[in-house]
Amino acid sequence: MEELVIKAQKGDKEAFTELIYEIRHDLYKIARCRLSCEDDIEDAVQETMIIAFKNIRKLNKSDSYKKWIIKILINKCNQIFNKNKKRNISFEDSQLENVYSQNENYEELDNIDFYLILKNLNYDERIAITLFYLEDYSIKEISKLLKTNENTIKTRLKRGKEKIKNKFLKGNQ
Repeated sequence: MEELVIKAQKGDKEAFTELIYEIRHDLYKIARCRLSCEDDIEDAVQETMIIAFKNIRKLNKSDSYKKWIIKILINKCNQIFNKNKKRNISFEDSQLENVYSQNENYEELDNIDFYLILKNLNYDERIAITLFYLEDYSIKEISKLLKTNENTIKTRLKRGKEKIKNKFLKGNQ
């Protein structure tokens, strides 16, 4: 991946496209932790790609490309979330969001149940669990990425796992 980053930094558009292609599903999963509307998720991922393309030359360490682009994505998702927080959602809009959720654009994303499990968690718990369990980031890496104390990340993981466990215990009774 580092070779592709170096090529992309030199202006190779095909190398950048290949980089994005390799991590597109990861970006989607992370955006979905913050945003529920399919259009917003796609906007966040697309805008992240544009920002990354324009700024890839500013990336100092080619081996930290994925962390760098995820940080851009998280910031973009937060911007979209905060912008839409004030928007009133009608009953019809919420039905449309369910249709979008059922018609995934990424066919390989077959872990839809995972998102249903995470639905009852708050954003901080969802993003921590997604980065830790799906993306295999260490607690230290997550804390740097989210600019949060390592102990806070551990607490979010623990609370999230407890909520998931309690949800399953209630559901199986």
